[in-house]
Amino acid sequence: MYSKAHGAISLALGIALVAAGVTVVHPAFVVGYATAIGVLVDLDHFLWARYNTGDWRALRYVLTNPVAALADQQSIFREHDLERLERLLSHVVIVGIAVPLTWWVEPDLGLVTGVTLYAHVLADLIEDVRETRVVR
Repeated sequence: MYSKAHGAISLALGIALVAAGVTVVHPAFVVGYATAIGVLVDLDHFLWARYNTGDWRALRYVLTNPVAALADQQSIFREHDLERLERLLSHVVIVGIAVPLTWWVEPDLGLVTGVTLYAHVLADLIEDVRETRVVR
């Protein structure tokens, strides 16, 4: 799933969490934080691509062509730069670390982190299942 979709889902969740009464510091912070972590968790893709290929080609490409990060995400990674299960594995590891840490700092922040990252992983899984059915 691309960043635009994750951003929209995370923005909607941030608004819903504020409507439900979660206000860490300020409602705008909750919405901004949810949107940011819902998109930025995908930075792990660059680490997997580096690990699998031995070079930083994908990251260099985005840094020299930032428009691709929003307008042409399918051009960033090559076919074998990262695998679906690797991506999901690192997301689950990130969730397992980020949620308790942010909960320790502030329980409402942990709630926002957990809900947002759970939705991100769930959206990725749904997209993967849809793609798998199309391929078959």
